[in-house]
Order: sequence, then structure tokens, then C-alpha cells
Amino acid sequence: MRKVLAVISGLLVANVVFFLGSLVANALYPTPPELMDPQTPEATALRVASAETNSLVLLILGGALGGFLGGTTGAKLARDRTFAVTSAIGILLAPWAIYSFYVFFPARLWFPIGMLVAFLVSTFLGGIVAKRTQAK
Repeated sequence: MRKVLAVISGLLVANVVFFLGSLVANALYPTPPELMDPQTPEATALRVASAETNSLVLLILGGALGGFLGGTTGAKLARDRTFAVTSAIGILLAPWAIYSFYVFFPARLWFPIGMLVAFLVSTFLGGIVAKRTQAK
């Protein structure tokens, strides 16, 4: 039961931090109001084309920070089997990258790949850091 709660807590922390990172990215590089609610594939393509590269990089960094803190939280709560817990957190964060693949393909394929790598690698690194601090 502890492992399940660790995964849920880590996922919650990761999503909150990722959401805050997306707020910062949108505050620095706001989406034009006319592109806020794309209803057609053409409108979505226009929104993707207008997205600032810096904004997308900030989203990846926010996802990486969220994944790291989520992995750290999950690993600290789990105490053992941190690889399984952090992997579960990373895999449960992956739908964000899959969704971005759906929206950004084929225009900016680097973005969903970067999101996926950021989530999977950062949750694992967060678990390693948590494990090492628990060992001390």
C-alpha cells in the first residue's frame, strides 16, 4: 500500500510542478488570444506554428523538474523498490508527452520526444537522489 501511495503522491507533485512550469512559460510567452481554442486541425497547426521555441523548452524543463521532484517524493515515501516506484511515476506522466505528440506531429517532433525523455529520466534521477540521501 505504501508503494501505491508513493506513486500517487509523486504523480501529484510532478503534475503540480509541471502545471506551474506551464503557467510560467505561458506568462513569458503568451499564446495569442485568437489561437487559444483551436477547433480544427488547421487552427491547431497554426497554434503549433506560432508557439515560441523558448516556451516549449520551458515546458520541457518544467516537466523535468516536476518529474524529478515527483520521483524524489515517491522514492522517499516508498523507502524501497524506488526503481519500480519512480518508473511508475514516469510512465504515468508519459500521457502528457503522448498528447503533445498528437498535437505537435509532424511540425515539432523534438518537443514530445523531449517531454517523454524529461519525464522518464528525471523521475529516475529523483529516485536516485532520494535513495542516496536516505542512505546517509
